[in-house]
Amino acid sequence: MTYEITPLLVGIRRVDQGIMTYQQRYGRRIWLPMWSFLVRGNGHHILIDTGLDEFMTPPEFHRETGLHEPMTMIDALNAEGLTPDDIDTVINTHLHDDHCGNNRLFTKATFYIQEKELACCRTPHPLDYRYEPDFIEGIRITPVNGDLELSPGLELIFTPGHTPGCQTVRIKTSKGYVVIPGFCCNKENFPASGPAVCPGVHCDAFQAFDTAQRVKAMGGHILPLHELEVGSPNREPAGAPVNSYIQTYDRQCNS
Repeated sequence: MTYEITPLLVGIRRVDQGIMTYQQRYGRRIWLPMWSFLVRGNGHHILIDTGLDEFMTPPEFHRETGLHEPMTMIDALNAEGLTPDDIDTVINTHLHDDHCGNNRLFTKATFYIQEKELACCRTPHPLDYRYEPDFIEGIRITPVNGDLELSPGLELIFTPGHTPGCQTVRIKTSKGYVVIPGFCCNKENFPASGPAVCPGVHCDAFQAFDTAQRVKAMGGHILPLHELEVGSPNREPAGAPVNSYIQTYDRQCNS
């Protein structure tokens, strides 16, 4: 069984690159896209993360990136011929607000979330302001404890460090395996040579560093959660932006 992946741009922020790369590249402002990944196959419509529920797009975003403006989740699904009711499965990589902000839209979906992440969201540590318990109220949750093969070709892999309950998703596609890390990162976390870079935001730096190495070593094509190049300046057929990024990533790693 293989799946098709389509990135949906459902939020944007402007931040410092150091939020992505621990102890590296501070002082450079970057656009931070919020991607939700629509996964289709075997009659299923699956979302990995649900993006921000509220955001404003500065007018310079399109001029500087060439990307179309982020859409609301409903508009992004409509552009793919879908509505929230068509989504049967949602996977939250973790429960920071930019990865679960639209959870409440998916009343017919089953949510797969790590047990440790649910506990953090329900009783967040005072230092982590990004958790909002409202985002997991009123949804149908199947808690996950560790690694899980959700279906053939679709795996959830426990990868803590950025938060206590992050999970990475590994998906079999016609282009090979695609790995969507469970922690906030862009392409600079995965250089072509040398170790992966620890995410700049973490609950345990040692664990987050080790997790980044595991993810880089999984093989396949890595789609960082906050990488601009996952998108495309022009509207393309479903799946084309991801395939374009995979080809670019392959060339970088093989050069």
